[in-house]
Amino acid sequence: MSWVETLELLSKARDYVAQGQEELIEQREIVDQLERCGHDPLEAILFLEDLEDMQDVYVAHMDRLEQQVMRLVRPD
Repeated sequence: MSWVETLELLSKARDYVAQGQEELIEQREIVDQLERCGHDPLEAILFLEDLEDMQDVYVAHMDRLEQQVMRLVRPD
C-alpha cells in the first residue's frame, strides 16, 4: 500500500473513531437518563457495550494505520 493510500485510510479511520466517540457519549447519556428516571437501562447498557467493542476495533485499526504511516515515513 502506498503512502498516499495509507494516509487516506488513516484519515477515514480517524473520522470513524471520532464519530464513534460521539456515539459512545450519546449512548452513555441515554443510560444515565434512563437510570435517573428509574427505568431499566439494561438494553441501553448492552448496546453501549456493543458500541464500545466496535470502537475498540476501530481504534486498533487506526493505530495499525498510524504505525504503517510511521514505517513508510521512517523505514528501518
